[in-house]
Amino acid sequence: MKAVFITGTDTDVGKTFVSALLTKAWDANYWKPIQTGLESCQGDTETVKQLTNFPEDRFERPQVELDIPLSPWRAALKENKPQIEVSEIKIPPKYLNSSKPLIIEGAGGLFVPINETEITTDLILHLDIPVILVARSGLGTINHTLLSLEHLKNRGINKVFVVMNGPINKDNAEAIEKFSKGIKIIANIPHSKPNDIVSLLKYVPSLDSIEIIN
Repeated sequence: MKAVFITGTDTDVGKTFVSALLTKAWDANYWKPIQTGLESCQGDTETVKQLTNFPEDRFERPQVELDIPLSPWRAALKENKPQIEVSEIKIPPKYLNSSKPLIIEGAGGLFVPINETEITTDLILHLDIPVILVARSGLGTINHTLLSLEHLKNRGINKVFVVMNGPINKDNAEAIEKFSKGIKIIANIPHSKPNDIVSLLKYVPSLDSIEIIN
C-alpha cells in the first residue's frame, strides 16, 4: 500500500482543501481516521467527497467520530467516550491491497493531542508513512513552517514535503527551502474560486516526479 499523511502548520491553513486537491490529482483514495466537530459540520470526508466528485468506494468512514469541535483528547473527555489509543488506529483493510495511493488527513496540526500522552506526530510514527505539511504562503509562515519541520526531524520523521497554500510568495518559499536544509516544497497552490480544484490540478506534480511514495 502507498500512503501519505497530510498535516498542517495551523488551523484553517487549507489542509482539507489540499487533501482533496491531491486526492483528485493523484487519483487516490482518502481517509481521515479521526474526525471531531461533527455537531457543527458535515466532516472532512464529506467535503473531500464533494470536491473530488469521486465515488463512495474511494472513501471510508473515520475510525473515530466526535461531536465537539476540540482536540480528539478533549472532545472524547467531554463526551464521556473512551480515550483514543494511537496503536489502535488501523488503516482500513480495503486500502491495503489497493493499487491507488491513499491520502490520510490528520485532525489538526502536529501537536494536537490524540489522548493525554500522544499527539498527531505519534500517529504519524505509528502509521510510518511520508508526510506532506500544508503551510500558508503569507506573512508568518516561515516561522510556523520551520518550527513544524524541526519538530518532525527531532522525532525522527525524515520523509517530509511541503505544500504552500495561498497567493504565490517566492521569497517565503525560498527561505523555507533554504533554512529547512533540504526539505522540498512540492507545490505552490494559489487562491482560486471557492471549491474549485479542477483549475488547480496543473499546480500538482505527479507522484512519480517527486518520489513521495515508494
